[in-house]
Amino acid sequence: MQFGYVLCSPKRDKVLLISKDTGVKLVPSCKDNIDKAFCLNDMSSVKSIYEKLREKKLVGKLEVANIQELYRSV
Repeated sequence: MQFGYVLCSPKRDKVLLISKDTGVKLVPSCKDNIDKAFCLNDMSSVKSIYEKLREKKLVGKLEVANIQELYRSV
């Protein structure tokens, strides 16, 4: 179980994964995917990385969410 903040879709039905093998992608919010999600302890760091990903057009509109809230919703 992770602690901190993640990037997710506005409906919170998908979370952002970043990996060397698959790159940047949104996957459905389930416990296994939330465990693998890109997560940081500091909200400002997550927002900074989100801005860089948007500048490179790797992601669309996302929100920063507390990962504990996502665990409770699945």
